[in-house]
Amino acid sequence: MAALGGWKAGLPQQQRAQGPSASPRTVLVCSSKRRAASRCAYSRPAHDGHAQQQQLRASALALERAAVADAARPVRGAAPSGAGSRLSVAVDVDEVLGRFVYALNGFCKSQYGMDYSVDDYWVYEFAKIWGCSQDRSNHIVHEFFKSPHFNDGIPIIPEAFDTLQRLSGWCDLMVVTSRQHVIQDATLEWIDRHYGGIFQEVYFGNHFALEGTSRKKSDICASIGAHVLIDDNVGYALDCATNGIRVLLYDWEGSYPWSKLPKGSEHPNITVVRNWREVEQALVAMQVPAVSHAA
Repeated sequence: MAALGGWKAGLPQQQRAQGPSASPRTVLVCSSKRRAASRCAYSRPAHDGHAQQQQLRASALALERAAVADAARPVRGAAPSGAGSRLSVAVDVDEVLGRFVYALNGFCKSQYGMDYSVDDYWVYEFAKIWGCSQDRSNHIVHEFFKSPHFNDGIPIIPEAFDTLQRLSGWCDLMVVTSRQHVIQDATLEWIDRHYGGIFQEVYFGNHFALEGTSRKKSDICASIGAHVLIDDNVGYALDCATNGIRVLLYDWEGSYPWSKLPKGSEHPNITVVRNWREVEQALVAMQVPAVSHAA
């Protein structure tokens, strides 16, 4: 079946490899060798007519996009001088690849008259910012998921795609997101649209979900052997860092209040980066000394 922007649709479910403790809805991984390609298996058995119709529509869309997908394969960047083994890099979605809070604020203002800017989010916990219960916060966010603000209104972060194209030449790139299972399909579509052919694997933590169990990012990263996590959330960064995973704490041009490490919480495994140029520089710095030391 034709490839859909870097995702291979329609493969039998048994061809999907699973992480050690991952549920079938938690992880979508490559059906081919991890280093050889960025085409990932994504399939779900059709349990009803509606699901079958969705799969048929997805197949038709895949055929329409096949030529675009082939043209959009990443241009492999050069590995750092002296680099040998590849880095396994986990990448967050919201605020690292796309501006989730920006789009959410637009929805909240149009639907509820709530007027917030990115500067207001001193912590990435919406109930605390909005002054409401967690249940109310979850309801608002899930209404956002149904809106055009979510499906078509999340801008990408500048320089992310070009940088990731270069990194894909010497890094194994995977998405590790706290997003919920309920928006799994929409998330894959968004990644396909803006970052087609880049990522080998996509993992969902299902945090703040109305149903289903959640999984810590540190557990996901450990189970897939990620060397580095790129994330904007201080809590996730500290959790991964204390579990031996290096973290690039993404604070886009210093504009994310929630990405500031509290005084005294600095960790040797955490490096603050302000844009994707600094991400690339930090990953190169991680790779080259390790190879030189081994030599």
